[in-house]
Amino acid sequence: MKRREFVKSGAGAFAIAAAGRAIGAGAPSNRVRVAIMGCHERGRGKQLLATIMPYADVATVCDVDSRARDFAADLVHNDARQGGIVPKKEKDIRKVLEDPSIDAVVIATPDHWHAPAANMAMKAGKGVYVEKPCSYCPREGEILVKTQKETGMVFQMGIQRRSTVEFQAAIKDIEAGCIGRPFWAKCWYMCGRGRVTRKPAAVPEWLDWDLWQGPAPRREFHEDIVHYGWHWWKHWGTGECGNNATHFVDIGRWALGADYPERVTCGGGLFGDKGDFEWFDVQNITYEFPGRRMMTWEGVSISSIKPYMDWVTGCILYGTKGAVVFGPGSQCFQLTASGITREDRLKGITGKVVKEWSRKSILASSGQLSFTNPTGELDKGHMGNFIDAVRARNADTAAPADVAHKSTLLTHLGNIALRTGETIRLDPATGQLAKGAPGGDLWAREYEKGWEMA
Repeated sequence: MKRREFVKSGAGAFAIAAAGRAIGAGAPSNRVRVAIMGCHERGRGKQLLATIMPYADVATVCDVDSRARDFAADLVHNDARQGGIVPKKEKDIRKVLEDPSIDAVVIATPDHWHAPAANMAMKAGKGVYVEKPCSYCPREGEILVKTQKETGMVFQMGIQRRSTVEFQAAIKDIEAGCIGRPFWAKCWYMCGRGRVTRKPAAVPEWLDWDLWQGPAPRREFHEDIVHYGWHWWKHWGTGECGNNATHFVDIGRWALGADYPERVTCGGGLFGDKGDFEWFDVQNITYEFPGRRMMTWEGVSISSIKPYMDWVTGCILYGTKGAVVFGPGSQCFQLTASGITREDRLKGITGKVVKEWSRKSILASSGQLSFTNPTGELDKGHMGNFIDAVRARNADTAAPADVAHKSTLLTHLGNIALRTGETIRLDPATGQLAKGAPGGDLWAREYEKGWEMA
């Protein structure tokens, strides 16, 4: 297996990561030193910490919530795999980036912080792992791509399925023609969201509200912002589309072999009774790509009924000779309509599974049965790929900045199409708005003075 192929796979990443730990025991310089930004006990930070700790040193924990800093520092210190490290506790990412011993920064903050923090980190010479979406608006994604190219720093966005051997193998077979010419990727996400309120409230004593806002223009504190409600306010979040469409529109785009769309439309709105909720709870987005290819994303945040495969989220890729279904974990099946009888159809059977991409069989055929992530948890393979890339100073990760931007841009375009009520047309060669197309006033955002991103 070539080095590029090995690093691209979660299997290769973790085989190397495990070896790196043994070597690092006698040579600390081989251990990657990581700072994590956003480490609340009930947030993504806690999950990512658990993923990082077996394979890298968590040198600094950074959060604007003093309780989160204490929790994360204790978690690291008490984990035997960290060798008794007492991590630094910081609330300002700018101070973290001044530390020359930090190799990489993991960013698990609200959306409005993702791109500014990632941009600063790369400019400071740090590798970056940032949760999806990588940007709050299209312009931020463009800046990240530019900065990554200029600095050459390692960049990875948290679209974990890019590192699963099942999806990698399925995409390879799709490219080889297993379902003919792929033409439509149908993606979805279904869940129930509650109400939010803009009721004024006092800033908690444990929170630095000014730093929480960071790059965003200042607003008064109110209920249902910290630590999760911010998703549903347009000033800080990107709605359900940015929150959850990112994962599977990325898979759909990857499977179609597409880059930028030519045309984007979106129907939907805010249909449920959600109080002061600002983003949409129903969206149906259509993306049209060159070469007779399209993708749709259905998002429903007022019902947890699962209409397809009994999965809350996923993607079905249709081709001229069959289909491939991608599931919420790493489930992956090839379907055919051939051989379906009238009796089958009467029973509601319209497709048969002709192949399942199985982790066990894929690893066996590649000689990787020693893979250290046998259960296939998504975070482990993806974080392993990132940590190995930082150690090797190899920017060819599973989800680099250009891949992250192209997929995140799709979610922004869906939101822009619904906010404007217009068809959004792009130049598919550049990903820029076509001449005269609407949406330019939502392409970039305003920043708090002194926090401008460039």
